[in-house]
Amino acid sequence: MSSRGAFILNGHVTTSEYSPVSNILEAVVLKGNEGFHGLPDYSHTPKRKYIKENPDGSFRALREYDEKGFPIIEIAYHPEQSLTGNRHEYVLHFHLFKPNLERIMGGKLSETENSVIYYKYKKYLEVYGL
Repeated sequence: MSSRGAFILNGHVTTSEYSPVSNILEAVVLKGNEGFHGLPDYSHTPKRKYIKENPDGSFRALREYDEKGFPIIEIAYHPEQSLTGNRHEYVLHFHLFKPNLERIMGGKLSETENSVIYYKYKKYLEVYGL
C-alpha cells in the first residue's frame, strides 16, 4: 500500500479514497470515501476523465488526465471568488495544471468566453443542464 492508500486489486493499482458511481459518456463519476471530496491527483488510466458530483447529484467538477495520468484541465461549477467577487455565486470555470500539479485559474467558461474549451466539454455539461 502506498502513502496515499493505493493497493493492487485484480492486477490494477487502486485506492480506497474514491469509488466509481457511474459513467457519463466516457467519463467515470467518482464518490469520495472517508472524507475525500476532490478528484484524484493522478489517474492510473491514461487519458481518463473523472467527474465529481455534489451530494445532491449536481455537477461539481470534471478533470481530464494526460497519457501519463497527470491532470491537465479541470472544469468546475462552484463559487470562485476570484471570478465573481464573492463566495456565494456559482460560476462555470476552468483550471489548468502545471507539471508540479499546481492549479492555475484559467477563467470563466461559456459559449463566448473560452469557447474552444467550452465546446470540447459541452456534452458533459449538458447532462447536468449547464
